[in-house]
Amino acid sequence: MDSSKRLRVLGLFITLIGILYYIFQIYLYFSHWYSLNKIQDMTSCDQIFTIELWLLSQDCLWLLSLLLLVIVLAKPELYKLLLCFLYLMGPVYFTWTVVAIGYYSTFLACCKEEQDDCTGFYPYSKPASFILLLIVSLVFSALIGVYLIALVVHSLWRYLSARFSHYTDLIS
Repeated sequence: MDSSKRLRVLGLFITLIGILYYIFQIYLYFSHWYSLNKIQDMTSCDQIFTIELWLLSQDCLWLLSLLLLVIVLAKPELYKLLLCFLYLMGPVYFTWTVVAIGYYSTFLACCKEEQDDCTGFYPYSKPASFILLLIVSLVFSALIGVYLIALVVHSLWRYLSARFSHYTDLIS
């Protein structure tokens, strides 16, 4: 087995471990899920519902990304499938994370004012780890955006370069 196949098999193994982790995380979210009505019965700070949706969607997006990575590792010629996913999810996930930050700040303000059962939710009880999660999500989605912009600029530059050399060859 050559080294590229070994690396792909190792990557596939590591990716499968990540898939199992996110499947377990999604299972935990669904087994401990609070409906909006239940949250409104517990606290007047119902922004936590949107934050919980963001946390669940983050795990689902990671799972989907890892599944696409498995496809690309198994069939490297399908790398464009992963690029299409990145083109869609980079900006969408960045925007969704910014929305989550807005809801988190209003949730903290509401929870400080109300001091009811909102203090038992993860984003309030462990703010450092939640803020770190928000920062990692912002950086990751921003890096995807920068990478995609670099690909577009590179393609545009190659196209303009080819056109310019074509016209200079016609003049010569």
